[in-house]
Amino acid sequence: MPKDHAITIGKRAVVCQDIELKGEIQIGPGGPIIIGQNNIVEENVTIINKLPTALTIGDDNVFEVGCYVEGSKIGSKNIIEAKARILSGTSLGNNCVVGAVCSTKKDEIILDNTVIYGDHHNRRIQTASANQISSLHTRHLDYLREVLPKFNHIRVVGAPESQEIVPISRKAIKQTASH
Repeated sequence: MPKDHAITIGKRAVVCQDIELKGEIQIGPGGPIIIGQNNIVEENVTIINKLPTALTIGDDNVFEVGCYVEGSKIGSKNIIEAKARILSGTSLGNNCVVGAVCSTKKDEIILDNTVIYGDHHNRRIQTASANQISSLHTRHLDYLREVLPKFNHIRVVGAPESQEIVPISRKAIKQTASH
């Protein structure tokens, strides 16, 4: 893969600078790692696609500090907590929570509304209504959008209402990260 590929970030994405993304990256549509809109990627997150097919990440997800993602598909409205791991080939549904320091198995299919928690990576299904889960998740995203810029170095890409996808070169990110 050529080294000069751009990193493209879609509207309302929040990407902290101290993260590691490998591959040809577009946050928005297209590319081997496709990250949908309104996602929050905190610092020291690693997202890797070692598969020949695209790793597709849906909308409205939260990737907390130090989590590791190498799955085959990530749905929408998920929370991957601090230092959680989604292992190779795993498909994560929608409205899931992978708890802090928890891990999936390789090539696992995680159903919608699954919560992975505890020392033994236990699983349960959320019992709250879809409206309750959605409302709480939306408030969580809004809170993080307000708080993260106060305590983290982030790249701000256009106004929230912008429909544009703005290319940012890796060189520009490296230069900004060094400040």
